[in-house]
Amino acid sequence: SAQVALQQAMMAQGAQGAQAAALHALLGPLMAQAFGNQSAPTLRSLLAGKPGTIVSPETSVRDAGMLMAERRKAALVVDNGEMVGIFGFKDMMTRVIAKELSVDYTEISTVMTPNPEAVSPDLTVLEALQTMHDHKFLTLPVCEDDGTVVGLVDVMDVVYGCGGPEGWRSIFSSSLDLDSLSDTASVLSESRSTSGRSTRSKKSKKSIVEDIRPVSKLRPKKPLISSTDDSVLAITQMLASKRGDASLIVSNEGGLAGI
Repeated sequence: SAQVALQQAMMAQGAQGAQAAALHALLGPLMAQAFGNQSAPTLRSLLAGKPGTIVSPETSVRDAGMLMAERRKAALVVDNGEMVGIFGFKDMMTRVIAKELSVDYTEISTVMTPNPEAVSPDLTVLEALQTMHDHKFLTLPVCEDDGTVVGLVDVMDVVYGCGGPEGWRSIFSSSLDLDSLSDTASVLSESRSTSGRSTRSKKSKKSIVEDIRPVSKLRPKKPLISSTDDSVLAITQMLASKRGDASLIVSNEGGLAGI
């Protein structure tokens, strides 16, 4: 059941004593409402009926990029039925555009991440989140034991598999209220707070408006800033050098123009 999965996830993370009790008090009721006595959804169920973003090693970056844009997914590189690599949007930015490679003549095999770790389709969404947290993955290739490619899930797939934005908003809001936890435990609770969902929030609109917290609670990183006059090449090269994911675009007047 989801409760058992929660216990196993906390044990794997090393939560003990007061930390474990606090996390169970936070997530237990939410997961009980979300899944009841049923098992948490598996990655197989999340991927059922969804088309894969699969390309061959000889596919050009342009063709792979068009498929990725259409399906809003990274591409899995498959050769003779075996997954040999993965190519994501950040790879496109840092390995192709920033280096001024030709998107028409660059084969995906030369810029992909080779031999990525794959997980079983029978992994639950909670276990998938644990794997993503432990290894800092945003995507997970999913393969059968014999290597057959099932598909690819990203962190948002798993989020919605655990209840969608309302459930996650409820969990995150509750986790910020656990002031009794130590700093270490609060980090743990944030990571484990991605382990369940609640039913649709029952808060009134008034209470939601009143429930205002500073953005510092999210522990934001220092932003990377670009100008509206900067070229795409210049911005991607800056992001590649600083290992950034995105840049804030500022107008000549100093206002925020985009991201």
